[in-house]
Amino acid sequence: MNLKKFFEPLNILNSTPVPWSEHWRSAIGGLLGGGLVAFLAKFIGDFVQINEWAMASLGASALLIFVLPSSPMAQPKAVIGGNIISALVGISCAIFIQDPRIGVPVAIGVSIFAMLFFNCLHAPAAATALSAVLGHIISYRFALFPVLIDSVLLVLAGIIYNRATGKSYPHIPQAPSPQAKPKNTSQDDSSELNSVLAQYKEFFDINTDDLTNIIKQVELRAYEQKLKSITCSKIMSAPAITVQMATPLEKAWILLRKNHIKALPVVDKNSRVIGIITLEDFLQYAAVDFDQTFGQRIKGFMRQGLTRSSAKLMDAYPNAVGQVMRKPVRVISSNRNALDLVDIFEGHGHHHLPVIDQNQTLVGILTQSDFVRAIHSSLQST
Repeated sequence: MNLKKFFEPLNILNSTPVPWSEHWRSAIGGLLGGGLVAFLAKFIGDFVQINEWAMASLGASALLIFVLPSSPMAQPKAVIGGNIISALVGISCAIFIQDPRIGVPVAIGVSIFAMLFFNCLHAPAAATALSAVLGHIISYRFALFPVLIDSVLLVLAGIIYNRATGKSYPHIPQAPSPQAKPKNTSQDDSSELNSVLAQYKEFFDINTDDLTNIIKQVELRAYEQKLKSITCSKIMSAPAITVQMATPLEKAWILLRKNHIKALPVVDKNSRVIGIITLEDFLQYAAVDFDQTFGQRIKGFMRQGLTRSSAKLMDAYPNAVGQVMRKPVRVISSNRNALDLVDIFEGHGHHHLPVIDQNQTLVGILTQSDFVRAIHSSLQST
């Protein structure tokens, strides 16, 4: 019999693996936080001669603060406000309702409503209201000590310990990473998420910003896995239109215009890439006279020749591609995945990438447009 499968329905925690370091961190936090409250509250109780120095919900509050410090119910406002409100409700019920069979449910229900009304819901605080009724506590001093003092001490312990162990407390939602957070979309995404959550008509024990960030990170990981399965050979434009070093510039210009492309790989006789010539190269070396049409500038460029330092190359190939091509040129292997293109296109400013096979032979060319089409196709198929 599979005991793990048998007890699986009883598992009230999520199945996400949590490292043992976090288990120890949480347990030690509860030990230290509870110990601080116990020693200081007991000292204060002895000093003011009050025997009641610990509230009943202390342990449950400590669990939230040290185990789930990002929970909305573990935040200082919820811990302190929720406990005080519930204590006042429980004391009032103990005073005005003599029958505990009526006082207990009234104290629980009213305390929950009051915490929701004041936006300081703290689940363990309902036990504070319950303990006031069952203990027949009729002095509002109980809300001050031990409830307020214990709550403040526990929150202070949580702030010190959580921050010392690398946790954000009071919790501030982490900003999504630049890759997962497109510009000007965070507000729209939060609004859409709120609209979806509103359909459930119930409370969720997670900050909306945290949930938005989690969703973005999940989408990013799924998207990265999708791109990893797409190789450059699947999205490149092939065959690539090429030129050689001796190709006249006029012919190269005609190829660019005729095929509506912006770059031509320059290859040798073995179809190996030795450079690239782009539309920007023509613009850079043409005569810049904005009173002329672009065609006139190109013709002037052809007539004037070039003034680059490679005089020997000019003599060998006058008005040739080899005089203006860029080298060395960045290339990419056909078996590389599309995810590698993100950093190349965005981080290094490349717009055209010749694609080569295992023999260093040109097999195609990749442009930003090819990459965008691949992204669009992958999104359509998800």
